Amino acid sequence: MNAGQKDAVVLDLTHAGISVAKEMARLGYNVRAIDVYDTLDDATISDLQMFFPVLSSKDEFELKPTETVVAPVHLDPDFQVLKSAREKRNPVVTHHKMVGQLINESERLAGQKVIEITGTKAKTSTASLLADIISRKQTVLLHTSRGLEYWKEGIATVIHKGLSIAPGSILMAIEIMEKERLRPDVIIFETSIGGTGCADIGVITSLELDYRIASGTAWASDAKLQMVENAKADSILLISSNAEKAIGSTRKKNIDTITFSDEADNVADVNVMIKGHEVSIHRPNSTIRTTTTEGFDVSAYTIAIAAASAIAIALGVDEDDISGTVHDFKGLTGRMTKSELESRILIDNSNSGMDILSVEKALDYALTSEEGKVVIVLGEEAEQVCEGLPPENVANLLHRRGKMIDKVILVGTRMRDIKYDNAYYVRSLEEGIETALINSTACDIILSCVKCFR
Repeated sequence: MNAGQKDAVVLDLTHAGISVAKEMARLGYNVRAIDVYDTLDDATISDLQMFFPVLSSKDEFELKPTETVVAPVHLDPDFQVLKSAREKRNPVVTHHKMVGQLINESERLAGQKVIEITGTKAKTSTASLLADIISRKQTVLLHTSRGLEYWKEGIATVIHKGLSIAPGSILMAIEIMEKERLRPDVIIFETSIGGTGCADIGVITSLELDYRIASGTAWASDAKLQMVENAKADSILLISSNAEKAIGSTRKKNIDTITFSDEADNVADVNVMIKGHEVSIHRPNSTIRTTTTEGFDVSAYTIAIAAASAIAIALGVDEDDISGTVHDFKGLTGRMTKSELESRILIDNSNSGMDILSVEKALDYALTSEEGKVVIVLGEEAEQVCEGLPPENVANLLHRRGKMIDKVILVGTRMRDIKYDNAYYVRSLEEGIETALINSTACDIILSCVKCFR
């Protein structure tokens, strides 16, 4: 949006677009909003009409010459207003870019160190481990798919549950922080599909396992490059050495960049090597060594340890705080952790970022680390969580590796189309775990792999 241009149309009020439209109106923008997916109820629409006009996707709409269109990166480009904007040459900006612009314009985070993390893998794990490391000396506000947490001296207090990681949710997190009268030293945002440009440090954990968005017309990895494109002056970027596309973009923009790797490639600025429970964090002039504890699969956290360590080093965090926190780290709930449940062994890998490859890793972990019958709870609670878990991928996994599994419990409506002998079909993770307990005995392994919000 050009300087002085204050007329805008905000598209998509489902994925935190309400917060974007409200903040724009608060800062003096002339806003109209369109409920693209028609998900809002009458009461919500009535409340919003106090701030700006709200239209449904079916209402007639004429785009004004002065209006900038604010749209999410995943929206179908053939949506009528986007098509009209292209035809009339109206400016189009993403939700990400607008959120960053609003935060920087309002100066609501002035004086606080802001870190923003995106990527296809390990976003939540990286953000959570980083918050733990930094909190040994400074206070931290952490916003991830797990919720909004306030960290101090290695202890997290949950402030709010239920926020998504859509860019507009950053504005909601800031509002909650202000209501709670918190003024943390550092703020960490996990952001889906890109960066907003509000951060002092932007992070791309990975661009692997790419997927299509915007009705199949764009790649998610290209959208994640907004972390580079929207980066503000004097910020720095930390990027996985495997994300060559992102590294190439930083060179074109001449942005200070630090690379990290969880492989023994000796190419990155920070390399992490893990052998058993021994962890070595290598940088050009020194090495940080530590060990991890039992109770989780540390190999599932190599990217998180590499990324969080690299960010902490860039921030000047004491090496003892890095090594001590990695040593004490026990994994995150739903991310390859092992515990006991009614005399069974529960390997919990149910989370919002789960994909079929992490299911395979969890199965390998179960088969190699424990003896006993394997009961898998597999599927999705909400297909809209990070693109859902494709049923065809689940069917393929069962076809290839089903003989290694003693009982299969499939979760979610879409999984009912999978025909598998003696499978149980349930609606939720909770129901799946209950069914697994019924169909197992002491010392059996329950492998929980359900894509869901926790």
